[in-house]
This record gives sequence, C-alpha cells and structure tokens, in this order.
Amino acid sequence: MPIARSTVAGAVTGVVLLAGAVGFGVGLPKVSEEPTITSADLPKLPDRLDSRMQALSTVTVEDAGVTAPADKAAVPGFAERAGKGDTIAASHLATLYGAARVRSYIDAKAMGQAATTQTAPAQIAVSIVPGEAGLVIPNGPFEIQQSGANYQLSEIGGHRCAISWQQAVDPSTGMPATGTKVPASNYQAECRAERGGLAYDVFSTGLEPKELATYLDVVLERTAS
Repeated sequence: MPIARSTVAGAVTGVVLLAGAVGFGVGLPKVSEEPTITSADLPKLPDRLDSRMQALSTVTVEDAGVTAPADKAAVPGFAERAGKGDTIAASHLATLYGAARVRSYIDAKAMGQAATTQTAPAQIAVSIVPGEAGLVIPNGPFEIQQSGANYQLSEIGGHRCAISWQQAVDPSTGMPATGTKVPASNYQAECRAERGGLAYDVFSTGLEPKELATYLDVVLERTAS
C-alpha cells in the first residue's frame, strides 16, 4: 500500500530564509566595535502582517485549511522548523551585525491550496539589524535580460529594491512571451529601509514587487514604538 505523502510538502521551500539571510548581507556595514544594541533591544515582529501573510511558525492546520491526513500531520512540523529557521537565520546575522531579528511569513491559505493551484504560496522573510540600510545589490548592479530571466534595481514606494523574475512562457513555442503580464509567482524581490538606526529588509518569493514594498511599509508601521 503506497505511503500517503503531504501535498503541502512542496509549498514551503525554505528558500526564503536562506536567500533573505544571504542577500541581506550585501552592502551592509559590518560591526567594527562592541555592539551597543542587542537582539532583545530590536522591535518584535508580529504573528501576522495582515489577514493574508502569517508567520510560518504560527500556522496551524485550521489556518492552512487542509483536510488530508498527511497534510494535517505535516503542518505542525513545518511550523516548528520555521521557528527554528528564524532563530538560526537571526543568529547568523547577529554574528555579522551584533544583533538581528528574523521572521518568515507565508500565505497560509495558499499553502493549503498549493496542490490544487500548482503554485507555491507567497512567502516573505523579514530581517532587522542595527545600522544603515546600505545598498541592495544581491545580484550585482547590472540589469540582466537573458533567456527569460530578468533582473533590475528599482525604487518602489520610496524603498530601494532588487527584483528578479522569469518572463511568462508561451506554451505553443516554449519561449518567453512578450507583451504579457508576469505572474506574481514568477517574482523574487528584496526591499530595504532604514529607521531609527535600524535597517529593515524584506525578501519575497511569489509577490509582485509593489506588494513587497507595501509589506515593508506594514513592517515599519507594525514595529513603530
């Protein structure tokens, strides 16, 4: 008898935390003296950014809306691993910048529907460290357009952002389609802001860049003292 496999398994890739932590290290000044700010001094990140994006470590079976036994069994494990991943990523950044706070978010409902929609849910990694925002150039300063892969630096909503995406493909030719809207699922983006001596970074997969810039505003609002 075949073993039941979770259809949620492919929905949470773990790419967000890895890419967010690595990309965030670009262009930030390294700690050159004993830090005066500890991780405990940094703003706490909320369990929810809005009704859509929820901290992955808090997602329950009810939040995801899954019904298959394998999915129900898988969700708690994903949440636990996400919490540990947040802690590991924050620890990694803290060794570079003296203090850090990291939290990953996901579209929980889309996570539960991933098997039906065949689309990975939108995910965001939020990082906060002391210091200036610096440059946002995880893929270098040059715009790239090759074989459907695109990359550019942009200012969106007053925030410095780096955007990469795959152009939609024409199914009849297998080539990048022209004049078509790029689906949100084809985007990766990173935006950064600075406030009160702290640098805020958001990295996403599956969100349009304008949406990510808006979520950076949400993070700044939700963490205001």
